[in-house]
Amino acid sequence: MPGLRADQCYQVCKPVNLEPVLAILDRLPFVFVNQGSTDVNKTPARIVKPDKFPAEIKQLIADLGLGGRAGRHMIRELMPRQGIAPHIDEWMSTEKDWRRFQLPITSHPDIVMRWPDDGVSLHLEPGWLYEVRFDRLHEVINNAPIARLHLQIDQIDATI
Repeated sequence: MPGLRADQCYQVCKPVNLEPVLAILDRLPFVFVNQGSTDVNKTPARIVKPDKFPAEIKQLIADLGLGGRAGRHMIRELMPRQGIAPHIDEWMSTEKDWRRFQLPITSHPDIVMRWPDDGVSLHLEPGWLYEVRFDRLHEVINNAPIARLHLQIDQIDATI
């Protein structure tokens, strides 16, 4: 599967079995990051850093068959009704051949990713791998009473 075309904000890549991940959610070693930050590129959240990924998460990523090599990976949890302000991941534009994949683990139909300048809005459904555009203005709107938990995978030279 080639990367995103210029006219795409996202593409659905493939279904993913989340059962191994759902079975270990209570064991994930979350840490708080960006508490008190006012920088839109540093949203306060709970994350699991890749060096703390349990074997089940590492295996899940390997089984995705993305090709290439790891850039930046994390599991990010946004609290109920907490979104991510509109931003462009400008730091990534200097990284050649990076692609961003999102794997929703828990979500709700009232949580959407939007590209406001493109008029595109999408609920990322758990159990599906998505490639999303990071180099255009995008945001997460969370009007749900539950947390949003995503595995974010920034992959270099992905071949999927």
